[in-house]
Amino acid sequence: MKLEGVSVRIGTRLVVSLTVAVAIVTGLYLYRQLSAERVALIEQREREIRVMARTLEVAVRNAVRRDQWEDVQDLFEEAKGYAGVARVTLFQADGTPLVGGDQEGVEMTPARQEFREAVARKQSKSFSHRLDGEEVLHYLRPIRLINRGPGLLEIVYRTSQIEGAYLRRRDEIILAGIAIMGAIAMAFWYLTKRSISKPIQVLIEGAAAIGAGELDRRIPITRRDELGRLATEFNRMTESLKQAREQILAETTKKVDLERQLQHSEKLAAVGRLAAGLAHEIGTPLNVISGRAEYLLPWLSESHPSVQSLRIIVQQIQRIRRIIEQLLGYARATPPHIAPTSLSEVFSNVLPLLDHELAQRGIRVESLIPHTLPKLAADPYLLEQVFVNLLLNALDAMPDGGSVLVAAQARDDLIEVRVEDTGSGIAPESLPRIFDPFFTTKKVGEGTGLGLSVVYGIVKDHGGTIEVTSEPGAGTAFLITFPVHRPQPV
Repeated sequence: MKLEGVSVRIGTRLVVSLTVAVAIVTGLYLYRQLSAERVALIEQREREIRVMARTLEVAVRNAVRRDQWEDVQDLFEEAKGYAGVARVTLFQADGTPLVGGDQEGVEMTPARQEFREAVARKQSKSFSHRLDGEEVLHYLRPIRLINRGPGLLEIVYRTSQIEGAYLRRRDEIILAGIAIMGAIAMAFWYLTKRSISKPIQVLIEGAAAIGAGELDRRIPITRRDELGRLATEFNRMTESLKQAREQILAETTKKVDLERQLQHSEKLAAVGRLAAGLAHEIGTPLNVISGRAEYLLPWLSESHPSVQSLRIIVQQIQRIRRIIEQLLGYARATPPHIAPTSLSEVFSNVLPLLDHELAQRGIRVESLIPHTLPKLAADPYLLEQVFVNLLLNALDAMPDGGSVLVAAQARDDLIEVRVEDTGSGIAPESLPRIFDPFFTTKKVGEGTGLGLSVVYGIVKDHGGTIEVTSEPGAGTAFLITFPVHRPQPV
């Protein structure tokens, strides 16, 4: 429903509908009330005229008995002073006016059927007609005149007084009706706003919030009617949507993780094939070259110009062998030997291996690994590889010195390990690829790009997780989780 392009709310429509219904009912009631009021005013005036007629009858009979007709005339003139009375006339039964016969319209009354019936039946009668555009009422009352026989007392009164009273009463009733309808409309508006519009608005805001993704939004339930049940079902729907979203996110995360592990496995297989091929195809020629170079060195004096070149050949061949061995070791990763492992002991074994390099670079390592931490379900040798690779990665990121923080804490059934450095950081576009084999941001010849990939594989083999955050120029942080060792029941 639209009014002038503006959407009309349910509460407004309900208030308008109820107000119109009340207005119709009130209008019908007021119409009946006004009609009844008009009839009541006429009946009241008729009662007053009958009382006046009885009073005049007594006075007229006494005056006629004493033959005081002038008193009767004065009495009639005085009666005409009563509000609305136009004339008072005394007739004989044959229609001859005895008193008041000089007034206008007197001759009309005896010709009326009501006059003859009142005389014949000795019953009061009344009739009306219009005079000078105004309705007038005639009241006829039979009267017994001493020495004169039966007579008829006529009182004529105008309805203008009744109409005036009726109009005043009508205005009062209409104003009262308008006030009552206004009060009812205000009551409807208040009750509708409180009971319908406001709860519906809360539901609308809740639905809008849900549409915007705020699945933690809940509708307060303060009622036990249909709107209260609607709010309850709305909250249930929201909870179901939240659970469904969490389930989808969990399944999506799991799927992405599985895809990543599959890609990692495929890359491992490719590296294995590459390493095996290199070891077979390059190994024999390298052995020949290395053997010839080592054979020639003893035959040449130290001053011979070829000695230095031969030594460089031997060193570079050894470097090539180490790279091939690293590739083979990476490709032939064996399942971890899980055992109860102390994280603090593992890290204390790693630090001496890198003391010299760390001291040369001016890098300080701070360890916050409590000795009271629960033991991990892990392979201690592989954990050492994780710490060595992460520390080497931090060392390469801080050529001018810095600090590394290694902290751990227990959380539920997990151990969280955090390794933070103050190095150069990693560019945002490189973060998604840092665990890929052979991906490196170092210069050519300074790294193979396998260190973090090895870390990723070891962590996943232990049923853990690894996340990285970095800000260029501010450093890098790795967050790793491992499961706590739980002894198997005997």
